[in-house]
Amino acid sequence: MCGLAMTATAVSLTMVSLQSLGLQQTVVATRIMTSAVLDDIGALIMVAIVVPLATGQETLSMVSMLMTAGKATLFFIIVTIIGIWIFPRSHAKWLKRFPLLQHLSLQTYITFDKGRYATLAILLAALLVGLLALYFGFHPAVGAYMAGLIVREEHFQLKTQRIDQYGQPAHSNVFAETKRIVDNAAFSWVGPVFFVDLGAKILFDWDLLVDVMPYAISMTVGIAVFQVMSAGLAARYTSGMNFAESLMIGFGMLGRAELAFVVIDIAYVQHGILNREAFFTLMITAFFLNVLVPVTITLWRPHYLRATEPLQPPYEKSTP
Repeated sequence: MCGLAMTATAVSLTMVSLQSLGLQQTVVATRIMTSAVLDDIGALIMVAIVVPLATGQETLSMVSMLMTAGKATLFFIIVTIIGIWIFPRSHAKWLKRFPLLQHLSLQTYITFDKGRYATLAILLAALLVGLLALYFGFHPAVGAYMAGLIVREEHFQLKTQRIDQYGQPAHSNVFAETKRIVDNAAFSWVGPVFFVDLGAKILFDWDLLVDVMPYAISMTVGIAVFQVMSAGLAARYTSGMNFAESLMIGFGMLGRAELAFVVIDIAYVQHGILNREAFFTLMITAFFLNVLVPVTITLWRPHYLRATEPLQPPYEKSTP
């Protein structure tokens, strides 16, 4: 569980750091976001398998492990089918053969009544997929996260374009409005409650803090070094990134945010899998790693820009 908590990479923290430095449109940002999402999906799959075994809901045998892995695989297959069929892409050519299926798309569901209920529709979709995960014996956060990966901005586009008073097409702002409401809910009242509830479990014991600090520092240094090395080497030798780009990708993968705290909450608060020492160590390590993200990206940005700026043609002095 400690390894799973430190596997989930922060998506929002890294993107905010890149946006503040004007790097959100770079190839490096795309690689970091893609890798972070894949990290989170892998962590969710392992959480779905490990938690039932660690809590005693499943016996630790080869048969039970295979059954748990099979249920996790079946759940993610169902979510994938939902993403392909019920929530299809607008350019899916095979849907033209089945006119009825085109009306079962998420776009039709979200933009019902001109998108007035888009926020409720999105929250309901996350709730249903979360309940599906709960039915399979997994944490609802697993399903809610997967539901968020399915939704795309194109689903919020109204099929019938509205015309404004000047006869010009009026662009739908359903996506922007829904994002604003959901962000306010997540960052203003629901999200803080989760973190306050989790933080309330931290009772600062000076002796305990002194005892776990060497482990937290060692864990922070170890994860930072090997995370940067593994991500940097992968970027260098699998996608042709240069040295500066590879290190930037490694720095962007250091953060441990929302999903890591969800795993900690499952393991420590809900099921008591971790003891207090492990809980303190993970929380301190996650804090240090999150601090390293904006610091390292900011310090490395000048080297990255020098290494990636386009080569200028040689200057030729004109002669009269």
